Amino acid sequence: MLKYTIAFLKYEDKVLMINRQKSPWQGAWNGIGGKLEAGESPTNCIIREVWEETGIRINDPVFRGLVTWNPDHEPAQGMYVFVANVQPEELINLPRATREGILELKSVSWLLSEDNFGTVPTLRFFMEKVLDVRHEQPADYHCTFNGDDLVHTEIRNLPEMTTFELMEQK
Repeated sequence: MLKYTIAFLKYEDKVLMINRQKSPWQGAWNGIGGKLEAGESPTNCIIREVWEETGIRINDPVFRGLVTWNPDHEPAQGMYVFVANVQPEELINLPRATREGILELKSVSWLLSEDNFGTVPTLRFFMEKVLDVRHEQPADYHCTFNGDDLVHTEIRNLPEMTTFELMEQK
């Protein structure tokens, strides 16, 4: 089981992002998420993390795959990726500072721009496919790093475990 979760909260053509206050990737825009607690499923973790970091309750996050990475030739690490839609009334008082960072709506085109160096470097690799819940199947978006440099990416089929089994696993 992986240690982390991340969610992209969508409203129209925008995504609620956080400019990270802490490392890793301090100062970069990223999705909302965090570490799984003992005995917690990835789905329950992302519901809890979104609530703790934003004050927004999501009930049915959609599992969109995994983002895995090999940092400096170490064993692979990774996170479960989810997407959820939010309503405008949940997005009041933005931008807003929290203990984790600054929350703000960002357009998908801004996030995916090749000229944008303000996001976590893996986002441009997987975000467009993750957000396309109608046409793209969940996958393992694998990244290899050399230090902080993203040196290789590949899209892999998910392991044999079904999405249902993965989300219900304790």
